[in-house]
Amino acid sequence: MKYATILGVLFGFLLAVGALWAGVTGFLIVGVLCGVGGLIGAHVEGLIDLRAVFSSGHRGRG
Repeated sequence: MKYATILGVLFGFLLAVGALWAGVTGFLIVGVLCGVGGLIGAHVEGLIDLRAVFSSGHRGRG
């Protein structure tokens, strides 16, 4: 795993936890965006395949 992706996900997680503790909706939105950014970064770096994750629920296509 590349450090940028790890830091992105960790930063998003910490922001989300801080938002839940403080009860600030704005910080929660930023945390979610950072988390999504981390997932997209991991997909771009080839660490995970988001298409496979999202298409796993669609069975019977051939």
